[in-house]
Amino acid sequence: MNFQLLVRSALVALTLPLSMQGAVAASAPSSTAPAVRAPEVAAPAAPTAPPKPAAPAALKPSDADYDPTQPAVTPAPALPPTPPPRKVIGKPTNTRSFVWEVKSPTNTVYLFGTIHVGKRAFYPLPEPVEAALDSAARLVVEADIEKPLAAAQMAPLIGYPPPDSLDKHIPKALFERMQAQLTRLKIPVEAVKPMKPFVVGGLLSLSEFSRLGYDMNLGVDAYLITRAREAGKPVMELESTEAQMKLMSGMSADLQEAFLENAIATLESGNTADQVTGMVNAWQVGDTALMQDVVQSVNKGMRLTCALDEVLLHGRHEAMLKKIEGYLAGKESHFVAVGSLHLVGPRGLLQSLKARGYEINQK
Repeated sequence: MNFQLLVRSALVALTLPLSMQGAVAASAPSSTAPAVRAPEVAAPAAPTAPPKPAAPAALKPSDADYDPTQPAVTPAPALPPTPPPRKVIGKPTNTRSFVWEVKSPTNTVYLFGTIHVGKRAFYPLPEPVEAALDSAARLVVEADIEKPLAAAQMAPLIGYPPPDSLDKHIPKALFERMQAQLTRLKIPVEAVKPMKPFVVGGLLSLSEFSRLGYDMNLGVDAYLITRAREAGKPVMELESTEAQMKLMSGMSADLQEAFLENAIATLESGNTADQVTGMVNAWQVGDTALMQDVVQSVNKGMRLTCALDEVLLHGRHEAMLKKIEGYLAGKESHFVAVGSLHLVGPRGLLQSLKARGYEINQK
């Protein structure tokens, strides 16, 4: 599950835990496809062509200029105004890949930061990433998306038992704001009433990414798993779908409400496309500083971000580090793929491994 970013807003979906995506898919309206598929958002209706204006009347010439042998003169149509340039958060300062080689005295582990939605243009991945994956004996992901939870296991984690419903768990004003975004994204409000707040937050974010041209089925994790299995490499998990879902479902009511409200606030801001572009830029050029800048920009004005980060991001690191150090103590090289935000910042996996004495080099 890649939910690490769900915490913040629409950017959440980019690094959202893979199991979170499964929850969204499992609880999406019936019009969506099953399994690990992004909720299909109805395409916005094609803009209606404006009515064709009547041909402008000929300019009435003055008597002195009148020439009956010449056609009437009509004014040239006005050119549409040039739209202002889009403002993209952050500017890349790096030109490497989002992959690091971590060395112990006996072994090498590659740490790769992923985003969990994608486009066909992302592939193949940059040569240093593909080469690292080829050289590794095993692939390790947060959770194997090809092993989803059964519906009976998933249902109590992502939804309320009837007749309970979401509108009984969040303030009326927040429910109305949510309803406005659902309407904009062509998602029936009745379809989300059985869902818990964190699932609806994920659904809104992923639906907006879908509207912007990103596809959960083209996420980097899915690509890596397919490549590994085609090459006969074992696929291992740092966590599991069940563990991730239990973590999110177990968040307090305040945190779940804040999670949903932050996703709504980001969509209301109208800046989602710019924020996504900034984050994707950072990921594509391996710029950790830019990625942190984008996240900090998104976090401004959001609720309980520190508490959410502690549960959804930093609180998961110690268990991840224990497994990664186990790989480093062995003999077989591992390619470890985690959501990009797990790698960056003073509490990220890279700084933690460096502090423990491992040699780290960006590729």
